[in-house]
Amino acid sequence: MAETFDAVVVGAGVVGASTAFHLAKLGGLKVALVERDQVCSGGTAKSCAIVRTHYSVPSNTALTVRSLAMFAAFADWLEDDEAESGFVRTGYLIIAPEGDFAARMRANLALQTEAGAETVIVDRAAARARHPLLALDDAALIAWEPNSGYADPYLTTTSFVRAARAKGVVVMTDTPVFGLIVEGGQVRGVRTARGELHAPVVITALGPWTAALARGVGLDIPLEVSRHTVLTFRTNAPYARTLPVVKDLCTANKMYFRPATGGVVLVGTGDYGDPIADPDVMDETVGDDFVLFQGGQLAHRMPDFAAAELTAGWVGAYDITPDWNPVLGPVPGIDGLTLAFGFSGHGFKLAPAVGLCLAQRTLGQEMDIDLAPYAFERFAAGNLLSGAYGVGSIS
Repeated sequence: MAETFDAVVVGAGVVGASTAFHLAKLGGLKVALVERDQVCSGGTAKSCAIVRTHYSVPSNTALTVRSLAMFAAFADWLEDDEAESGFVRTGYLIIAPEGDFAARMRANLALQTEAGAETVIVDRAAARARHPLLALDDAALIAWEPNSGYADPYLTTTSFVRAARAKGVVVMTDTPVFGLIVEGGQVRGVRTARGELHAPVVITALGPWTAALARGVGLDIPLEVSRHTVLTFRTNAPYARTLPVVKDLCTANKMYFRPATGGVVLVGTGDYGDPIADPDVMDETVGDDFVLFQGGQLAHRMPDFAAAELTAGWVGAYDITPDWNPVLGPVPGIDGLTLAFGFSGHGFKLAPAVGLCLAQRTLGQEMDIDLAPYAFERFAAGNLLSGAYGVGSIS
């Protein structure tokens, strides 16, 4: 016999976990959170978990400002004294080269302030006072966010799940979803490995795996998947966990780096990456050429890392839309179905507020931040959320 719920959330990464929790918290709904593997085993597991508010799309800034406040009071918001996000407030430096990027960034900072982000322009001396390892001769403009930092994706996601369970959410792991049940233009639930789950509301938060589920009900979604590599390096002196997160727009691949466990620096990219056809069949080899290239960029920005040792590397998938911003909301022709996909490398920092707003809209409540800019239909209508810095996860 099919199990019946008020809502089913598919995908127990950070977005799905946040959404399930907020549905239960705000509406007292009977919710199932369904995951094919384990909690935080997909894209979220590979996240670098940077928490910042610097965006050029106003709605992104609004969502991250709201999320930052939730990270800062995480246990209180989850109503769970044991909830942990691993958030470390280090501050965030973003560096732009002379020319177009600097001009765009200067204009963008004024928009961010209007949206509630705390950010200021600093000179090279002030930046080095905050991060003494930086070489900044090629930095034309530097901005500083004092309240940003980084978190732990596993702690954040599992804390959302524990808090959701405490509010009655049924969490089903090792439960693949084979398809959506749609009748007469209305979603009726999902087909899973443990049978059908019936619900008038289904919210999918599947990241790179969204397209396969959507195709089963005739939806052709605008989504590409690309492969991204993250590296960690160490040098003679431990890299302090309180050093600021750095975003370097002077580099070809919009490199960023932050402290990581064990006194190492974690380094990633915000560019397009390598396209892949199937996130389940992804080459996870860390290439030597990429290590040398990225290590060289890191040494240029931090000369102390000229002879750094590579300590780890891993590969994850970005789910990318044409404008590098997510789709958050209903789809034409299927009532009750909400898709959350295409976070394009910046989903973690948006997730607390996205889950809140998706739950508010599902419940018919006023949303803290309007999700209308993220409508599925924007691509066909030509209303893309174009960022100031071009392609990449800093939009």
